[in-house]
Amino acid sequence: ELLLNDPSRSFIKEGDLVKRANTSGRNAKYRFFLFSDVLVYSHKSSAGDYKIHEELPLYLLKITDKFTGAARKTNRAFHIRHPRKSFMVFAANEETKIGWMGAINEAVSKDMERKARLEGARLASAAVER
Repeated sequence: ELLLNDPSRSFIKEGDLVKRANTSGRNAKYRFFLFSDVLVYSHKSSAGDYKIHEELPLYLLKITDKFTGAARKTNRAFHIRHPRKSFMVFAANEETKIGWMGAINEAVSKDMERKARLEGARLASAAVER
């Protein structure tokens, strides 16, 4: 179970993106929440609250632009790749797409740096104990 109030976790960004299912090709709007260590997407229930669909830890997440070159500037799509789930999402416009891609890439980088620092401290501590 995901604990959103984890003291080591910080909120970064939220917004709607349209997710295209790889198997059916069906498009569905989801609310995405980016935290310092996880990307969560959810759908709004009939009661008006959000039901989590998937939680994707950032240290395993990669994003790639759907298009390159001149086509990239007019396209709103990018891929989210994770061992658990991989799919394409569409932003409302180019500015939103660039904002999401930048925020995700920065959060992934910071999460990887944090994990490397923690592992370094763990290894140093283990060496001192010997």
